[in-house]
Amino acid sequence: MAKAKEKIVEKNIVTVNNEEIDVATLGSDSILYLNHMFDLDKQLTDLDFKAQQLRTAKAAFLSMFDKSRKKE
Repeated sequence: MAKAKEKIVEKNIVTVNNEEIDVATLGSDSILYLNHMFDLDKQLTDLDFKAQQLRTAKAAFLSMFDKSRKKE
């Protein structure tokens, strides 16, 4: 006897302001704003990463600058 296959429906749930929201219930404007928020979060993460690289590079150049002055 063959088993009946269960169909699993996955909902696309996002959490905004501590509220779980099913994206399927959103209108086109809300989806657009949500996409902007996701993109802004990604940009902020990228900028934080870039800032960390810049601070590290600045510290390295400062160290090289200090060493170069000691040679003079």
